[in-house]
Amino acid sequence: MADVKEKYRRTADDVQKVITLSKLDETELTEITQVLQFSPESDQTSHIKLLELDSHLLQAVKEGDSLTFRGSEEESVVLCSRNRTYDLQEAETSNSLLLVPDCKFSKETGSSAGTCRILQETTVKGVFYTYFEVSQCRPRLNKLHKVLASSAFNGKECESLVDQTTLYNWEKLVQEIQASEDELREALSSYLIVNINGYLRSLTFEYETHALSLMLDLIDENSWEMDEIDKEMSFSLLEELIPDSVFQVLFHAYAEPSGKTKENGESLFRYNEEKVCKFLAKVLLAASPVNKYDEFMEAWKIGTPDCMEPKDSWLGGIALIVFNTRKNVKEIISYPAADLPDGINQRFEELFKTKEKWTIEEITPYIFDLTTTKTNVNGLLTKYARSSMSNGIKYYSSKHCK
Repeated sequence: MADVKEKYRRTADDVQKVITLSKLDETELTEITQVLQFSPESDQTSHIKLLELDSHLLQAVKEGDSLTFRGSEEESVVLCSRNRTYDLQEAETSNSLLLVPDCKFSKETGSSAGTCRILQETTVKGVFYTYFEVSQCRPRLNKLHKVLASSAFNGKECESLVDQTTLYNWEKLVQEIQASEDELREALSSYLIVNINGYLRSLTFEYETHALSLMLDLIDENSWEMDEIDKEMSFSLLEELIPDSVFQVLFHAYAEPSGKTKENGESLFRYNEEKVCKFLAKVLLAASPVNKYDEFMEAWKIGTPDCMEPKDSWLGGIALIVFNTRKNVKEIISYPAADLPDGINQRFEELFKTKEKWTIEEITPYIFDLTTTKTNVNGLLTKYARSSMSNGIKYYSSKHCK
């Protein structure tokens, strides 16, 4: 007698009994019955992970596009297609998921059953109780300036001081940032990232201040109207001081077509008043993070071109307007959104630690980057804050406050 019992194999009679007990109509079944067998390898599939894809990711795979996981050991991983970024979370399932590579679907198992039922053994390669699910999120771009800080452009005269090993080209940068390639390309201009000799460089705050000031000074020097800024002349007057690639990025960031044209048909431009005033406010806040409201507004007005009028509503995302009860005075204090945590829970915790109650206008600049195509600002506030009314104004506070 053999020491090891022979593995039981299901017979056609066994299958017939199951069909009968299940009250199935055999004429609706195909003639092939697949019998699942568990192999010794079924519990040795820790190297295999199951990933649920949405329609966009599935289509990307079908078209032969790449899906890329991005994130360092200190970061929660994201999944990127060519133009979207997704959060990745492990989820449990109440049912066991079987991995059966050779399993046939109905179209592959023939027509309806004939007089003879055919049994085919199919091996289960793995049993899973968890899988990874994805949800589209905004690209995580806060790290962009951090990784480029050591090689930031500070003027031609400082280039000899830059460590060449810290420079990033496109291939290196796209591996570092948790964003799809299309989203990263779109972000480069808004983050003032400049291509200098094939390397992507951020601008130091000091150099951006210097360069933008030179560009704005041309308005008075040439007696230009606010909506008659000549781009070509601006560059020709500054080309010895500002490299072409830097000028183009700065001008694109702060100027826009005015609708007017020169005699030769070329467009004239205007500087975006809010963007310019907001940057000049950052300059003041860098020098003095806490200011009396009236003194700051006066200094802000003096520091902007005569044709512009600063508004305190433009401070959203860079500073808070608060009333100092101890000093009995209204203040403007530096509070840049870029310094806040990336995580949603941590972000709201920090915001409500800084200020107990926020209006939607006040808090929006600080959480807008957390929104997605499915969740807007109101959705975030509904989930992570609680609302209350005071003197007809709706405020948002921590869900856990007393």
